[in-house]
Amino acid sequence: MKKFVIISVILLLIGGGVFGFSLWHYIDSRSVAEPVPTEAAPIADPASEQATAAADPVTPAPSAADVFAAGYDKANAAVENMSREQMVGQVLMGVCSDMTTGSADLAHYNLAGYLLEGAAFSYKSADEIKEGLAAISADAAVAPILAVTEEGGEKCTVSNAGGITDKSYDSPRNILALGGIREVEKTELDKATFLHDLGINLNLAPVVDMPNAYDQIMYTRSLSDDVNTVSDFARYCAKHVQAKGVSVALKHFPGYGTIPDSAASEAQANGTAVIDTRDADTIRNTDYAPFKAGVDDGAHFVLMSNVVVKSIDATHTAALSSALHQELRQLVGFSGIAVTDIIDDGDYSAYADGKNVAVAAILAGNDIVIARDYRSAYNAILAAVNDGTIGEDILKQACTRVLAYKYTAGLIK
Repeated sequence: MKKFVIISVILLLIGGGVFGFSLWHYIDSRSVAEPVPTEAAPIADPASEQATAAADPVTPAPSAADVFAAGYDKANAAVENMSREQMVGQVLMGVCSDMTTGSADLAHYNLAGYLLEGAAFSYKSADEIKEGLAAISADAAVAPILAVTEEGGEKCTVSNAGGITDKSYDSPRNILALGGIREVEKTELDKATFLHDLGINLNLAPVVDMPNAYDQIMYTRSLSDDVNTVSDFARYCAKHVQAKGVSVALKHFPGYGTIPDSAASEAQANGTAVIDTRDADTIRNTDYAPFKAGVDDGAHFVLMSNVVVKSIDATHTAALSSALHQELRQLVGFSGIAVTDIIDDGDYSAYADGKNVAVAAILAGNDIVIARDYRSAYNAILAAVNDGTIGEDILKQACTRVLAYKYTAGLIK
């Protein structure tokens, strides 16, 4: 009996030891697996985020590198050594129909460049055009922008002038219907090579407006009413046409959309601007898309329209609207050059807040103003800077962006 008790005690001691070891090991493992908790990160309040968004309807686009980032150091240094008069010239592009007489004015006013019209090319050979454009550039203190409008179809400044080429660039819409998008892209590359070889460095194209019926503004000059097709077209031009040495200008921001031709005829008869009555969300969600696509792939220019977009700014044309320039910069994310259409091809004084139209265009946010009467525009802008209507900082910002473009695009070697 005594022997049985001894054995039982021994077994109990052994069992207790095993249990104690197991308990210690469990506690130790818990101390490793479960570290001391740290303070949790605060969780965003959805209601608060919605309130912030509602207070700021213009949501900035995702930040991206400035399209002219490579040129800003040199541009900033150059602007510091420029007079006020020289800076004013760099925010103006004159309309030129005669290369021989245009050269002197380009140098005298230090213009950003010229938009050359068909008469400048009429029945000249390619060699004569090259020589004429080279002479203009040689006389300029700052390398000039030499621009044309070569959209295809009815708007072909150079190829329709006669004597230069036997090529006739059809409208993108017709090419798309007959040969598909690849044929459209091939034509754009051919066009860019043709222009670059002549010495032209900017084409005021492509048209990325999206009318959907024949009786609407821009129908024959546009590509399609399919937003994806037009967006791909804008992206292709920005990426591949510019690689050929010819900058593109996406136009006409924010888009003519589905405005009928009759509205344009009526506005012309009344001496007023065309009114776009569509709601803002429709425009932002549809018409902005091709501009955004081209901008994302590095388009150098966006050309502002002369349409009044009633739902966004009922009192100014797009070119004279600071609200629409803000949308271009923030919603579309554009960091390049905003340029007007020809400001004196219509009377837009009623939309200029009592100011000279060229002055109003700079104040609205344009970097370059295109004018036929560039002498008067120059004098008006200079006077506005001198009297403080246009702040020196505004002039410097526009001039610096123009020079940054010229350095980035290789116009200034």
